[in-house]
Amino acid sequence: MKYCAGIDGGQSSTNCAIGDEFGTVLARASGAPADLVGETRGSARQANVLDRVLTDALGSAGLPPDTGFTAIAAGLSGFDEGHSHRPDLQTAHEAFRVLHDTEVAHAGAFGGGPGILVIAGTGSVAFGTNDEGLRARAGGWGYLFGDEGSAFWIAREAIARAMRDEDFGSPPGLGPLATTHFGVASLRALQHGVAHGEITRAMLASFAPAVLAAARDGDRDAGEIRRETAGMLARLAHVVHRRLGSSRKLAIAPGGGVFADPDLVDHWKWAMRGLEPAATIVRPKEDGTLGALRLAYREARIDVGSLLEARA
Repeated sequence: MKYCAGIDGGQSSTNCAIGDEFGTVLARASGAPADLVGETRGSARQANVLDRVLTDALGSAGLPPDTGFTAIAAGLSGFDEGHSHRPDLQTAHEAFRVLHDTEVAHAGAFGGGPGILVIAGTGSVAFGTNDEGLRARAGGWGYLFGDEGSAFWIAREAIARAMRDEDFGSPPGLGPLATTHFGVASLRALQHGVAHGEITRAMLASFAPAVLAAARDGDRDAGEIRRETAGMLARLAHVVHRRLGSSRKLAIAPGGGVFADPDLVDHWKWAMRGLEPAATIVRPKEDGTLGALRLAYREARIDVGSLLEARA
């Protein structure tokens, strides 16, 4: 029996799915983030995370831990061929393809076909392909230089506004919401918690849903952040569409945890219509983990058609 594995390694978690040669998804597993922010290029942490989720998925499928894979495809946050270190897996495999995590999410969203995917999770990025196979990406520059409209960006903007309010003696605004969410006594304590690594990027990003909820409740600052978020994410798709050829009307799909907020989705659709009046907005067909698995099957030259997820 031949086995393939797909991995979606984002900034918040790493997710894996393994399947047999017939396209049956045997098991899934999740683990720690697989990005290398703060690590050296040759750090083994990324490879260790990937090996761990592969081993856990094999265990969940009832397969021995030394089972070899015909092909593994891994989409990793921040990975760029020629600039990023390729993880040295210990898991037995014949072929191992590494891509940017946006590409595996795109493969899942469009079933390997053309279209533009906008992802807003801990970070933000858009990736698209057209019928001729042309590819384009915008965003994904990381939390220091970009990631506008991401969960991290939403949280940072909300906290920064609260800190400015405190400096100028303005009404507290989003400050109490932030200190309550993080369980700290003050914004100064929050700042020190971040500086000392007690509050991680993923923890900061987890504040975004609370900010979007405050926007629904009528908070002015949160509402402005939501509007800016929608506009930034719409512009990412617009830039990719122009680079792929604006005369081609490609479907556009949203992905990532930020789009779990229905009001944000509505605002994004309105912003999208302003930039792409003829755009067709669709829901992703599958998640990035299954997209990675599809790419693994392609790497192994196994044609499985539709995927069937096994149920316990």
